[in-house]
Amino acid sequence: MLTSSEITRVLAHYDLGTAEGIAATGHGFVNETAVVVTACGRFVVRRNHHRFSPAALQYRHRLIDTLCRRSFPTARLIPARDGSTLVMMDGDAYEVLEYVDGADFDPQRPGQIAAIGTILARYHQAVGDLEVPGNSVLSRYEPARISALTETLYQRDVMGELHDALAWYDGRAAMLRAVLPADLCTALPHVLIHGDMHPDNVRFVGDRVAALLDFDQVECDARIVDLADAVVGFASMVLPSEATTWGVFRGPLNVAQAIALVDNYGCITPLQPSEVAALPVLIEVLWLRSELGRVISTPEGAPDYHAAVLAQGKRLSAWMQQHSARLLEGWNKAITAQPGALAA
Repeated sequence: MLTSSEITRVLAHYDLGTAEGIAATGHGFVNETAVVVTACGRFVVRRNHHRFSPAALQYRHRLIDTLCRRSFPTARLIPARDGSTLVMMDGDAYEVLEYVDGADFDPQRPGQIAAIGTILARYHQAVGDLEVPGNSVLSRYEPARISALTETLYQRDVMGELHDALAWYDGRAAMLRAVLPADLCTALPHVLIHGDMHPDNVRFVGDRVAALLDFDQVECDARIVDLADAVVGFASMVLPSEATTWGVFRGPLNVAQAIALVDNYGCITPLQPSEVAALPVLIEVLWLRSELGRVISTPEGAPDYHAAVLAQGKRLSAWMQQHSARLLEGWNKAITAQPGALAA
């Protein structure tokens, strides 16, 4: 946690005055941040996590500067007195951003659901011509990711308590690979994705997005990776049967909200038929990969707990198989009408 003395030292590099009030931001799990009030206004002071290299921090700062120059709504970096947007102290990298006033996402406001699709499409347009960092061999939600995780868990599951559940995940991964093989993943349109589309990173004023925040996870990947994250992050619902489980997710998708979000994306940046066809697969992989990741990250968990986590993945997979046709029918509005578009 940032201390008042650290914040005072950071502010000494700026012409923003001294701290008159300090409060926790309430968001963020990797970097340490605080909202600071000075005579010049409210600002966010951030200490970057050591996992981010100087090159990665500089790339993110250039990205934010570009977005601001292109009138994209995000928090502006405040230059220090020497013109730099990074302040180094005791081996740590600090930065100061403007504070963007706004409210949290409200799933009961249909206009906000639509606005997420719109702002994500605007982001992809804004970064479309930027140089992107190299991406990994596999797309984030390529089905092969599931098999890599199950292999790790097979090696850990020496007593065989999760063998049947892991065998199901392996079998489902094979089916999803048949629908979306690696070459089709590679052929999907790629862009500098935001990489972390969830409610904590969006601020609203009414139904308008006041700011899209947190560009720590940007990378080159299929643009519908961001769309899959957004659909799960903003258009999920809670079912009574899901409420008492230990799974990662609140429940499956609200179909009407998921359709509205994607269709509003398509109004700004139309999708190819191949992207729409792949989207249910990516969402299912997102669900299954996250459940496996939860088990891997909680080695101290009891077998019953891990079994419950994996069981939610199976339920979500079954839900997608039952509802994918309805989603695809609704998402057809988001498909580009350009001649020669790839067939699904």
